[in-house]
Amino acid sequence: MSEDQNQQGDGRQLFCRVITPERVIYDGEADMVIARIADGDIGVLVDHQPIVSTVEIGAVRINQDDERHVFATSDGFFKVSENLVQVLVEEAVPAGEIDVDEAENRVEEAENELSEVSEDADDEGEGERQRNEIERRRKIGENMARVAREHGEG
Repeated sequence: MSEDQNQQGDGRQLFCRVITPERVIYDGEADMVIARIADGDIGVLVDHQPIVSTVEIGAVRINQDDERHVFATSDGFFKVSENLVQVLVEEAVPAGEIDVDEAENRVEEAENELSEVSEDADDEGEGERQRNEIERRRKIGENMARVAREHGEG
């Protein structure tokens, strides 16, 4: 099927980059890239129309020939242009490299922090901002554990 997809694009190839502030996590060819963006799940093949969106906390799956690369990602940005898919996120970890215990510890730490954040309303909304950031970290930890269980090699 990947040969048919490549033939549709007259020999053109789709490329994908998964990038964090620290480094490029993945940079290579792809037959298909699947991610959850603001409007729902998206599957990108060669010659996909240009799109810019946010990417949700979840898994980015890259299929290339018989290989499947899966990354647990935080939220960020998603861009498709001229057969290049770019996923720009704060965190991206290959499913096989995720330490489930560490991910579960992150969830537990975030839950403990949430219980300690003052419920007092302040005029700047600082408490709500703190809770939102801690909740985001909790969701990222849960996602890491889920992706490792579903797609990890071990």
